[in-house]
Amino acid sequence: MTSQPTGLSADGPVATAVGLLARQGFDATSVEELAEAAGMSRSTFFRKFGSKEDVVFADHERILAQVNDQLAASRQDPLAAVEDAALLVFDHHLRNRDTSRARYELMQAVPALRDRELVTSHRYERAFLLHLLDRLPDGGHREHQAVAFAAAVVAVHNAFLRQWLRAAPGVTQPAEAADGADRVKSSALANELQALSALFRPALLGGARFAGAGHAELGGAGTEAASTAARPTVVVTVLTAGADKDAIAQAVRDALP
Repeated sequence: MTSQPTGLSADGPVATAVGLLARQGFDATSVEELAEAAGMSRSTFFRKFGSKEDVVFADHERILAQVNDQLAASRQDPLAAVEDAALLVFDHHLRNRDTSRARYELMQAVPALRDRELVTSHRYERAFLLHLLDRLPDGGHREHQAVAFAAAVVAVHNAFLRQWLRAAPGVTQPAEAADGADRVKSSALANELQALSALFRPALLGGARFAGAGHAELGGAGTEAASTAARPTVVVTVLTAGADKDAIAQAVRDALP
């Protein structure tokens, strides 16, 4: 699985506004001050961002759009595509440390922003779920498992993000050391997401296979799926104590798919 760089950083006006709100306090900062700091008129600020709450999460509108575009264009195993999309979001935070940490400070102080964060997380989760339902074999009959996987990906991503945000935000590190630590964190998240996919893949993909060890092209016009290799079947049965061989054999036959 790979995470492609987006080439996008937080918009200058967004970074400026979030930083000012964190320094002065959300309620103590007026829209006029935010507009002036961003180098625009009050009316332009409202037209571009809406409210103070909106500007705090404005960069996520772009990232969510990019997540949807990346998922739509993906030719990977759908679980791997969701992994990459989650890493795209995480790497956006890493590239914009100051803005992400200022936003986090704001959310600790302003309950309404925490509520807005939940809505934002749900939108990512929804994007992941819709992609799964669209690309999974017989996706409509795997909706509950897809819901669980999409929610689990967001939960793991958010746990890593919160841990990173809480990690000594006031300590200044050399840029090279900070970048190295961020790469380690991103790699650790990638490993956790791959492990999560491995848990869900049997339930979501069943016997379906995708070319390229689970990370290649989905079936589509002109796409030939890789042949399914023979795999052992694991059967679990529960029997009463003292069951004879015939009862055991019948229980195993009944449990076979």
